[in-house]
Amino acid sequence: MLPVISNLKTLVNRGILNNQTISRQTFNSFIAVRFTTCITLMKRTRSTLKTHSVEEKNIDDIDTDEMKTKSKGVEENSVVQNKNFKDKELSNTAETLKPPVENVQNLEQKQTNKLNFKSLRDRSKGIDKELQPNIPPPKSKPRAVVDLKMMKEELKQLEDPPLTAWEKKICSNRLPYSFFDCPCEELAQNLLGKVLVRCLENGTILKGRIVETEGYLGVIDKASHTYQNKVTPRNIPMYMPPGTIYIYMTYGMYHCFNISSQESGAHVLIKAVEPMLGLDYMELLRNMQTKENKKEKEIVKNVQNFKKYELCNNPTKICTAFVIDEDIFNQKKIYECSDLWIEYDPYIKSTTIVAANSDDSNNNKEKVWRYYVLGSSSVSHRDIKSEEHAYTI
Repeated sequence: MLPVISNLKTLVNRGILNNQTISRQTFNSFIAVRFTTCITLMKRTRSTLKTHSVEEKNIDDIDTDEMKTKSKGVEENSVVQNKNFKDKELSNTAETLKPPVENVQNLEQKQTNKLNFKSLRDRSKGIDKELQPNIPPPKSKPRAVVDLKMMKEELKQLEDPPLTAWEKKICSNRLPYSFFDCPCEELAQNLLGKVLVRCLENGTILKGRIVETEGYLGVIDKASHTYQNKVTPRNIPMYMPPGTIYIYMTYGMYHCFNISSQESGAHVLIKAVEPMLGLDYMELLRNMQTKENKKEKEIVKNVQNFKKYELCNNPTKICTAFVIDEDIFNQKKIYECSDLWIEYDPYIKSTTIVAANSDDSNNNKEKVWRYYVLGSSSVSHRDIKSEEHAYTI
């Protein structure tokens, strides 16, 4: 209403209208026209304001949506960039840790070799499955060929024949194979009076006359290691040809020296030896003992002085005084060995021997398998009753 009144005042002031000419009716109609125009204008302004507000809201919503999408895009870009950066770091570390090409090739080659070996092993297993025992292989498959030359060379390794002129001269009187190729009891008697010779690594020669032996008849002898055809890794030399050295350990620390005879599983034990050459060296060896490592030897603290007959009057004393070890001489042929052999004594033509009872309580006392030289002080013990029936060989 204020603008209408103001317009009327302006008309009055300008002289267009005056109080006299303006009637009440015209004034009312004028006011009504102006009021309607003002209402329409107000409505229009309100509608325009509403439209503007809606447009602003839409613009704001659009802006917020754009901002959200932009923020999402920025976040996604940052995540992608971080991921790319991590991938680069991982690739760099992988390149640094990556082994050289040569090592990779070696590994691949090893793997291929393993695969090839596995395939060959599987193939061999398949062949073994195909071949059954007691069934000859097919003609298409080759049979195993035994190399006889190689076997002979391996067997020669157990032999040690004299090669130099000095060795041949020393071994000129050694007993041949034919001497040992006889029955056990006969070999036990024939060995009496013969000379046991040991050549040490430093060139020292030890000699002693065999004065006591004992025969073990093998399969029928309860005291023998081959009783009732018993076969063990230890007694294999007893089944080998005559003249094979058989050394076994007793009481976990002493050795016994034996020689195989003609029968399978039979052997002769050397029980006593009368020293002839190298007595001082034998006494020194008797005063030696093995160290804790069981590889080296040292002199005992309480050194003993042995009499001549005490040096080798026992099987274990013989192995100690003559340095006869299982690792060195077991399964060797005594007629071909250059370090240990038995020879004739050219100065003795005959020997008087005694057939005595065995010392082993398991043996039958009625049977006689122990023999010794009559009158020798190195015999382990005498059998006076049996000495009455001594005989000469």
